[in-house]
Amino acid sequence: MIRARWFGFALLFGLAATGAKAQENAEEKAENAPPPAEPEPLIEATSGGDAITETAAPGWRYPKAYASRPLTMNKFMIRGTMLVGVKRAVPNNTSGKATGAPLVSIDFGAAFAIFDNLEVGVSNYRLGSTPATTGQAMFPIVVAPRGTFGDMPLYVRYSFLRKRYFEMAFDFVLLLPTWTNLTVTLGLPMRLRVRDVFTIDTGAELVLLTNGAGLNAEVPLKATYNITPSGFIFGDSGISFQNVARNLTGGSYRDSSLAFPVDRNQVFVPLGIGGGYTHVMKNIVMIDVFARFGWNPFVYVNPPSGTNTVPVADSWVLTVGAIIQTSPILHERDL
Repeated sequence: MIRARWFGFALLFGLAATGAKAQENAEEKAENAPPPAEPEPLIEATSGGDAITETAAPGWRYPKAYASRPLTMNKFMIRGTMLVGVKRAVPNNTSGKATGAPLVSIDFGAAFAIFDNLEVGVSNYRLGSTPATTGQAMFPIVVAPRGTFGDMPLYVRYSFLRKRYFEMAFDFVLLLPTWTNLTVTLGLPMRLRVRDVFTIDTGAELVLLTNGAGLNAEVPLKATYNITPSGFIFGDSGISFQNVARNLTGGSYRDSSLAFPVDRNQVFVPLGIGGGYTHVMKNIVMIDVFARFGWNPFVYVNPPSGTNTVPVADSWVLTVGAIIQTSPILHERDL
């Protein structure tokens, strides 16, 4: 009986010692264990030169920040645009003041990147170029002052110089005259990356006009800043030469971003401000929503005389839109 009691005490003591040792080992392992891994931010080298910025999604090497993006999309990316543009109506020839309903158009465009540096599309939107012209797209639906089908701009963009802080491309745009007149645009957009979240766009555009035989010359200037990887603001201006050596006055109202017709050989400065927000859905679709309000022209360098001068209050242009970009739909190994 006494032996059984001593055996029971020994068994309880052994179990207690084993439990204490196990507890001690568990605490020691917990102290030495590495901290739980936190999700890594989407930071990796993107196609925008060697800049390091937040990407659209894991494995999608395209910057989420609007200011960090290259002038051309990544290979096999697709971009769709829906822009609602409003610009002031043609001024009254007698009073010089804007009359009637504004020009309103809902423009649906599309673009596709064949390579990282080669992009084609039918759209009035090209990153880093002059503001989109109302009534131009793959499906430009003009709803006011009367319903009609707008113009179709077919473009090719080739980025031939891409460095960490600077990029330059070449644009060729053929405007099919389904509404206005045949034009050809030659552009040289340039993007200067001051910082990963701050860029300046400039360059030159020559628009060859067939109606009245002349040209428009644009030197755009735009600054874009990403407050956060999703939110961005921008301001644009530049200098515009309209109807240079043209035999027709006022013909560039609908086939340009002007808010109304102007005389021949006019020089003025436009001005616009805006902002937007970027959202990524399921790591395969990125959507930018934005709005821009501006005046075109804002200041005349050589103001015309008489009733051809239109007040700035009547030269406003408004654009609200959405830009939808998809991750590459094809891969080289699938070809």
